[in-house]
Amino acid sequence: MKKSQKRRSRSGCTECRRRHRKCDETRPSCSSCRITGRECSYEVRLLWGGRPFRKSRFGDCLSQDPSLTRVPVSTSSDFSGRAFVYGSGCESSGQLSHPKATILTHSAGNQIIRNPDLLSWLHPTYRSLLDHFISSTTRALSCHKVVQQDFCAVLVPMALQTPYLLVALLSLAATHRVSLGIEQNLTELDLLSTTSLNQLQNVLSQPNFHLDDATIATTLTLCFTEIVSDGRSPGSWRLHLQGAAAMISEHLKTVKVPLDSLPSATSLLWRWYFSMETVSLLCGNLSVPPSSRAGLLIQDIFEHDEIDDLAGFPSSLVPIFKNINRLTMESGYTQNQPGNINATSTTQPSQPSNSIIDRCHQIINEINIMLLTAKVPRFRPNVDSTLTSVHRSDFTALDETYHHAALLQLYRRVLNLPSSNLLVQSSVGQIIRRISSMHFLDEACPGVAVLQPLFSAGCEAYQEADRENIRILLCRMGLRYGMGNVRSALGFLEDLWYMRDANSDSEGRVRWDKVMVEKGLDLLAY
Repeated sequence: MKKSQKRRSRSGCTECRRRHRKCDETRPSCSSCRITGRECSYEVRLLWGGRPFRKSRFGDCLSQDPSLTRVPVSTSSDFSGRAFVYGSGCESSGQLSHPKATILTHSAGNQIIRNPDLLSWLHPTYRSLLDHFISSTTRALSCHKVVQQDFCAVLVPMALQTPYLLVALLSLAATHRVSLGIEQNLTELDLLSTTSLNQLQNVLSQPNFHLDDATIATTLTLCFTEIVSDGRSPGSWRLHLQGAAAMISEHLKTVKVPLDSLPSATSLLWRWYFSMETVSLLCGNLSVPPSSRAGLLIQDIFEHDEIDDLAGFPSSLVPIFKNINRLTMESGYTQNQPGNINATSTTQPSQPSNSIIDRCHQIINEINIMLLTAKVPRFRPNVDSTLTSVHRSDFTALDETYHHAALLQLYRRVLNLPSSNLLVQSSVGQIIRRISSMHFLDEACPGVAVLQPLFSAGCEAYQEADRENIRILLCRMGLRYGMGNVRSALGFLEDLWYMRDANSDSEGRVRWDKVMVEKGLDLLAY
């Protein structure tokens, strides 16, 4: 019987596609690359529904910032047709004809907020999800009540007039319910996820498409949903974030007012993007350039030392985070250092150049001066008067932990100091001590933002008492706020600790960022 000829794959690895050869798509390395000894990687190719991407409006937008045109994907990811609107393979779904989906296409005016009875056109299941988003999801997203109210005041009216944003918010609410352990129909969740992606793609592919706040809000909502979804689509949040960056870059071309005079809706959305992009600088994955043009420009919105409303870091640390990422990339550890997973106690870590060491110590000195001369955290004018003494105390603690998280990044990812080093363990202890003093309240509060510093400390904790304290704090955070990435972070730390213990590796030669890359993970502790 004649064998059917294997068709050339449209989703093969980068090397096979470049050489126009067949790829068996084996992951993490296909057969051809293994035989030839070449590096094998898979990427999401940015294409729009049927049109060449470079000829689309969004493609033209991306072409202005080349760093945004390719987003590598974890080799362990399986998008299974859910590659998001910016990627290929986002196929039409028969679920779109589901009768419930049509309910979400109803357009309504701002009166809906003033009279909840007018939501009768919305299916009861979706009304319940919308209520969950307003009362619970926004609380877990916000460091204080003002920004929670901003989310409700901006996103909900906008969503009730924009079907694809409404579906995205409902998908986020359903995802949050799953993370909290609340009963949630998973088929309904998949329907909402698929529908939101397809509806947004349909809108963006229209010839007369007009970029507005609702489109950016939808993209950021989809990004945040992937971040907190407990690993349903590892790494896909990055593609959404890149899409939002390109949209904002395009939007900046038409802004006629100073950035500090933006409409409230636009300001909130840009702050949300900037918050996620900043935290992504610390996630250990260097496959994407450290900053975008949008992020550089949006930074002007913030006053010096102003506290971020969503992640709780001070704006004064943003250039330091960028410099850390830049130094880490220049040191070339990710590319040149031997695989650390099988490191032995006799393995000697690579050392950076003298130039990198000098620049690193300059940043360390700058951070230590900040810690010694710490001031009362600053907030937006309309926020300061709403904070209680408990909130202020917790913000001060959170501010300090972000400084120590930055120090840990420099000690470990740039200088390559061992985990047992006194400087490293001092910062680990300070983060645990300060977060242990904070309050995990049943309201919008700084406690929602401790994941990044706590994860940083966990990656370097080698004493069992410190590890147990981190377990307890992450479990408290997960139970209270129900974000799936908290569970993912703890799972990663447990694996890392076991790996180090199995190799008698108290020195931390098994580097956490190296492990994350080799496992094909892309966790954002946001």
